[in-house]
Amino acid sequence: MLKLLSKLLGRDLTAPREPTIEEDESVSDAQIREEFFSVSKEVKQALKRFIALITVQLGAVESQRLIAAVMSNLEPGDTPSEAIQNGLLDDGQRRGKWLLIQVDWNAVEEVEWQANELLTVAGITETWHLQGETEMTVLRALMQFSAWVKPRGLSLLHLDLGHDAYYAFLVLAEKSEEIRRAAEEACLKVQVSDAFEGEHARA
Repeated sequence: MLKLLSKLLGRDLTAPREPTIEEDESVSDAQIREEFFSVSKEVKQALKRFIALITVQLGAVESQRLIAAVMSNLEPGDTPSEAIQNGLLDDGQRRGKWLLIQVDWNAVEEVEWQANELLTVAGITETWHLQGETEMTVLRALMQFSAWVKPRGLSLLHLDLGHDAYYAFLVLAEKSEEIRRAAEEACLKVQVSDAFEGEHARA
């Protein structure tokens, strides 16, 4: 009878049934995360390329350190944004080799010194000074800095990590689109300065 039903149903009812994930207690949480919540190899490669591009001005040793710091935080279940947060922002940046501006939405006083750290790394000997306004905001300060660096062949790239904060890299203007594409392939949201400023023009 079972053989007849097997033919009718198209499967072998005489064979033992495979246990579901819920029934198979030998499947660990780590295995589930690895199988269903890991980023692809392509995304990992894109993330490495993105970090390499934004750290090239820091020198090979520091670049490799930051690449390793980010990739070591890309465990199963983690996103590229979380790897950036944990690998670069929490403990990765060092004075003298500053990589990106990281400023809470209302911490205007943090913009100028970080901007000048980026200029030093970029080899710019000039110092940028924030020009005071009655109601200065972080957004306006970043736009002011962006306008200052453009004639010097540099550009800001803005990273959105979904927080109430602003994050911006200083890169060669001619490389900004290449870096933005690498970020996109790594599932990161990055805007070139013109797109960012156009979106926030009325802020």
